Amino acid sequence: MPSTELLRDILTSNATYADAFSKSDPALLQRLAKGQSPRICWLGCSDSRVSAELSTGVAPGSIFVHRNIAQCFHPNDPSALAAITYAVQQLKVEAIIVCGHTGCGGVKAAMMQAQTEAIQGSPIVPTTEGDKIISGWVAPIKALAASQLATSGAEADPSKGYDPLSALSLAELTDHHVAETVRLVSESSIVQDAWKAGADLAVHGWVYHVATAKLRDLDIGLAGINKRAESLLGQASSYAASEPPEDN
Repeated sequence: MPSTELLRDILTSNATYADAFSKSDPALLQRLAKGQSPRICWLGCSDSRVSAELSTGVAPGSIFVHRNIAQCFHPNDPSALAAITYAVQQLKVEAIIVCGHTGCGGVKAAMMQAQTEAIQGSPIVPTTEGDKIISGWVAPIKALAASQLATSGAEADPSKGYDPLSALSLAELTDHHVAETVRLVSESSIVQDAWKAGADLAVHGWVYHVATAKLRDLDIGLAGINKRAESLLGQASSYAASEPPEDN
């Protein structure tokens, strides 16, 4: 089976990686074997193109990572809640990064659902268990998408010149979703209690641009209750500056 060969190749690659790692930085391996002390918690997407460690260039043990479809933070999701709780209360991380990315399938699915519902004037009824699961998961993003469509005036007439599924439109929705997730994480009892206890903790929103491997800071960070975090770059990075240059 093709998958068998693939998995064998991965194990072979791991043997090469482990040998190189043990020779290049044996001290780091020894430290990692004793435990972890990451300073950052990363809430990112499960997308195979977006790796927290590779995109930031940090060593293993630097980032505590939780990933799911479209980097969502649902109040009733025990997995995300457990990850954030452990990061804040046990690891004492200094920052939580909510990181979205361009070309996110979850964001696109939410926009497509919002567009379809606006055109047909009624909610989409999932026909399979899989559709029900995905629709429920991206429902908060769909609500943001519906608001974006209403603001554009294109919810019932996509021919007005606004393409909801264009890269720029989906990037706008991604930014909104990251900002909303930053708000939800910041307003969670986990983070609120940490701030009340005087924890040095900030929550930031970033977007990873797949075509350039660049991280874009949205400059929406919070460092306490009703307290903005110090700006990382002085201002929000622009979408255009993080994308490949247009061909002339």
